[in-house]
Amino acid sequence: MLSGVENDYCSPGVLMRMVQGGSPEALDRITRCYGERLLRAGGRYCRTRAEAEDAVQDAMVIAAERMGDFRGDGSLEGWLVRIVASACRRMSRGGKNDFGRHDAEAVLPSDAPSPYDLTCRGELGQVLQAALLELEPLDRMTLLLAEVEGWTAPEIAAELGLTAGAVRTRLTRIRRRLRAALEPVLGEVHGDA
Repeated sequence: MLSGVENDYCSPGVLMRMVQGGSPEALDRITRCYGERLLRAGGRYCRTRAEAEDAVQDAMVIAAERMGDFRGDGSLEGWLVRIVASACRRMSRGGKNDFGRHDAEAVLPSDAPSPYDLTCRGELGQVLQAALLELEPLDRMTLLLAEVEGWTAPEIAAELGLTAGAVRTRLTRIRRRLRAALEPVLGEVHGDA
């Protein structure tokens, strides 16, 4: 049986107090406790596993520099995921003219099969993946923040430097585009085609 100290090793409350206190051990614990989850989050926002790994490393450096700034308003993990998402966004902006980043057949990395990965093995998943990869990076980031992370329009607007109305309009346009891309396959699945 684990002792109380071992049980608290990855406790969000303990980690939060360590971060707010500027403990040098906090970053090591965060990496051990949240590293895999942050890498999976990076996989959702970055195009390759290497970019996701770089984003997590960048996020750890930023977290170390800004540890004292964490107010504890939200979860520590949420704060770290936002830093990873921002790092991915910075990388995509820096490489927007790199044609290697626009490979429509690129496969997003995954450590373990998730429901999304299992769905992607079918035709619907392939069409959805292709449609997502055709989106502009800002559109893809907006959609992922809304649909995967569950952020509200004002939260997305603050993160991406847009207005909440622009985020809502963008999401409506993105969803309409994805729906149009999926209609042929959905019709076949439901026997309508």
